[in-house]
Amino acid sequence: MRPLRKNVLQEANWGIFLALCLALFGIFNYLTYRHYHRWDLTSSRSFTLSGQTRKVLGDLKAPLNVVVFIAPGDELYQRVKDLLSAYQDASKKVHVDYIDTDRDPARVQMLAKKYKVQVANVVVFDTGENSRYVEKDQMVDYDFAAMQFGGQPKVKAFKAEEAFTNAILNSLDPKKPVVLFTSGHGERGGGQKGEGTAVLRDRLAKEGAQVRDWESLGKSDVPKDCDLLVVAGPQKPFLPQEAAVIGSYLAGGGKALLLLGPELTEGAKAFGDTGLEGLLTTWGLALGRDIVIDPKATVPYLGAQTFFAANFAESPIVKDLAQNKLPVLFTLSQSLKTQNPSDSAYRAEPLVRTTGESWGEKDLLHLDDVKKDPDDTPGPLTVAASVSSDKADKKARLVVFGDSDWASDALIQTGGGNLLMALNSVHWLLSQENRIAIPPKSAVETHLNLTGSQSNVLFILFTVGLPGAVVLAGVWVYLRRRR
Repeated sequence: MRPLRKNVLQEANWGIFLALCLALFGIFNYLTYRHYHRWDLTSSRSFTLSGQTRKVLGDLKAPLNVVVFIAPGDELYQRVKDLLSAYQDASKKVHVDYIDTDRDPARVQMLAKKYKVQVANVVVFDTGENSRYVEKDQMVDYDFAAMQFGGQPKVKAFKAEEAFTNAILNSLDPKKPVVLFTSGHGERGGGQKGEGTAVLRDRLAKEGAQVRDWESLGKSDVPKDCDLLVVAGPQKPFLPQEAAVIGSYLAGGGKALLLLGPELTEGAKAFGDTGLEGLLTTWGLALGRDIVIDPKATVPYLGAQTFFAANFAESPIVKDLAQNKLPVLFTLSQSLKTQNPSDSAYRAEPLVRTTGESWGEKDLLHLDDVKKDPDDTPGPLTVAASVSSDKADKKARLVVFGDSDWASDALIQTGGGNLLMALNSVHWLLSQENRIAIPPKSAVETHLNLTGSQSNVLFILFTVGLPGAVVLAGVWVYLRRRR
C-alpha cells in the first residue's frame, strides 16, 4: 500500500506542478498582451520612433488609415512593415492595410483610383477628409557605386519615418505654404546644375509647399500670400528700395531665410556689399566680411575654407543635428555677429559655431596660403544665426547663414546634416516645429573578419569539439546506468 500511496502522491505533485506551470505561462502571456513593449537593440535605432513622430501620433483625434501598395517580395516591404508596426504600437488609431500588388490587381486598381495613385510602390495616409501618399524614392537613399561594376544599387539610408510623419501632418493640415525665392541678383536658381537649389526646392514641393521665384526689383511689397521669403546667395547687391520692401515684410511679421556667402568685387580683392547690411543691423546681425578658416574641422584636399561645423546651440532647428551628431559642411563662409535688435522684444542667437581654433581671414590677397594674423577675427565664429521673439504678437522670424554653398545641389546631400539643416530652418520659420526633419536610419553592415588561424579554431570547435562533447556525455550517461 505504501508504494502505491507514494506513487499517487508523486503523480499528484507532478500534476500540481504542471498546473502551476500552465497557470504561470497563462499569466505571463496575459500580462505581455496587456503591457506590450518593444526593445530596439539595433545600433542605428532603426525601429525607434522619434519624439516628433510619437507626439504627432499621440495627438491623433480620428482614425488614420494607412494603405501599403508594396509587394511582399520588395526589398522595402519588411522595413516598411516594421516601421508601421511601431506607428500602430504608438497609437491605437492607426490602422494599416497591406495590398499585394501582384495577387490582388482588382483591389489595387479600385484603391488606386480612390486615392489618385498613379505610381507603384507607395504608402497612402488617409485621415478621412484628406489623403497623402509617399513614393519609394522618398523612403530610401541608394548608393549607386556598385553599378559601375555591374552590381545592384544598395540601400544607404532608410528615411521613411520623416516622409510618413510629414504625410500625416499634410493630411491633417492640407494648407500649402508659399515659399518665394528672390531672383534678379544672381541668386542660386532651380535649374543651375550643381550650383542651384533644385534639391531643396523639390523637397519642399514634395512636402506640400508652393515654391515660386519672385523678382523684387520694382516691387512695392512682398506678395501677401508669401509665407517664407528665401534669399539664396545673391551675387549682386539689393537696391535700397528692395531692402526696404523686405524690411517692411519682416516688420509685419514675415519670415525669411538669408543665405549670404562672401562675394568678392570684380577686379579687386575686397568684399562686395549685399545691400542687406542695414536690414541685418535692424534685426541684430552683422556680416563679418571675412572667410572662415577652421583647421581643426577642415576637409582634407578641399582647402582650408571647407570645414564641418558641429557646435550647435540649444534651438529646435539644430536639436536633432546635435543629438545625432550630424555636422554641417560649409565652404567659403563668412562669420556673423549677433547684437541687440532694434526691437527689444526680439533676440538674435547663434545657431552653428566653429571650433575655438578657427578664425575669420581678412587678408584676401593670400588665400592660397592662409595663416592667422592679429587683424583676423578670432574664433569660435558664428556661421548661422536666428532671430525670434517669445511674445505672441511678435511673429517675425529670421534665419541667416554666412554661406550659401552648403545649401546648393552640390553639397546639400553631401554633408551629414546639410539637408536636415535646410529643412529644419524652413520648418521653424514656418512655425511648423512638429515637422522638424527626422534624420534617416543608416543601413549598417556588420562584418566578421577572421584570420586563418581563428577560422581553423572555430571550425574544429564547432565540427569536432561540440559534437565530440555530446558523444562523450552520452557514453558517460550510458556507463552510469549500466552500473
